[in-house]
Amino acid sequence: MTRGAAIGSGLLVTLATPATWPLALATFLIRGGIVLFIVPIIVLPTPVGLGTALGPTLSAIALGRPPLDALIGAVILVAVVLLWLVGGGWLAAALEAEGARIVASDEDIAAGLEPEAESARAAAGGGVAVRILPARLIANIPLLAVLVWGSVRLVLVTYAELTSPLDVSTPIALRVLRRTPEVVAVIVLMWMAGEMVGAAAARRIVLAGDGVGRALIGAGGTCLRHPLAALARFWLPTVVLVLVVVPVSVASGAAWSAAATALDEPDDPLPVLATVAALVFLWLVGLVLASVVCAWRAAVWTVAEVLRQRTFGGSSDRRPGDWRTEGSSATL
Repeated sequence: MTRGAAIGSGLLVTLATPATWPLALATFLIRGGIVLFIVPIIVLPTPVGLGTALGPTLSAIALGRPPLDALIGAVILVAVVLLWLVGGGWLAAALEAEGARIVASDEDIAAGLEPEAESARAAAGGGVAVRILPARLIANIPLLAVLVWGSVRLVLVTYAELTSPLDVSTPIALRVLRRTPEVVAVIVLMWMAGEMVGAAAARRIVLAGDGVGRALIGAGGTCLRHPLAALARFWLPTVVLVLVVVPVSVASGAAWSAAATALDEPDDPLPVLATVAALVFLWLVGLVLASVVCAWRAAVWTVAEVLRQRTFGGSSDRRPGDWRTEGSSATL
C-alpha cells in the first residue's frame, strides 16, 4: 500500500460519488468550518472595545460579587458548548459514517475485499455515530489540554502587550503571536494528531465494526507505523482546502464591505444588487469547492482503511483449482 494509492483513489471516488459532497460539507461546517465562512462578514471587537465591555464584569468577579447577568451568560455559554459538542458531534459522526459507507461501497474500492470484511461493514451500521463521537472526543483530549495551557499563555502575553507594549506600530495580534510561537506550533501538532487518529478510528468503527478503544489503539498504531503516509493523507487535502477557503473568504469579505458601502447610498439600488449577488455567488462557489475537497479528505481515510483490510485480510483460496463464485485477492 503506497502513500499515493489512498490519495489518488480517494480523489477519483470522490469525483464519481457526488452524494458524499454535501455530507462532507455538513460535517466540516458542524465541526467548526462555518467560522471560516462567517468571519469575513462580522466585525471583530478591538481590545479596547473588549476592555470597555467586559471590564466592569471582570472587576465585579474579582471582588467576589459576580453580577447575575454574567452568571446567566456563563450558564448559557456552557449549555451551547455542550449542545454543540454532543448534539453537533453526534450529527457530524452520523454524516461521516454515511459518507464512509458510500465510498467503501464503490465497486472499484470494494473490489477484492473478503466476505468477512464486507459483513463487518454491514454489521457496523447500528449505532456507529454513538461510537464515533467518543472516539473523536478522546482523540482530541490532548488538543483540549494544549488549548487550556495555550489560552493562559496567550492571555498573559496579551495583558503584557496591552500594559507595556514595546512596539505600538504592529497590530497586537501579530505581537502576541510573535512572542508565543511555541503555542501555535503545539496547538497545530495536537490538532493534526487528533484529526489523524480520529479519522482513522472512525473508519475502523464503520468498516470493521471495532469498538471505541480498539479503534483508537489500532488507529494510533497505524499512524505511528506509517507516519509519512498518515501525514500525506492529512496535509495534502488540508492544504488544498486552505487554498480554496482562504481566497473565497477574502473575496467574500471584500464583497461584504462593498455591499455595506453601497447600502449607504439607497438612491441607487443597482450597486446594492450587484454586490449582494457577488457575495452570494462567492459563497456558493466556495461552498461547492469546499464540499468537494472535504469529501476528498474524508474519502482518503476511507480508502486507506479499505486498503488496509485488503492488505492484511489475505486470500481465502485454499488451493489452485478450487471453484469460487467470487474472485479474491490479497496484497503482500
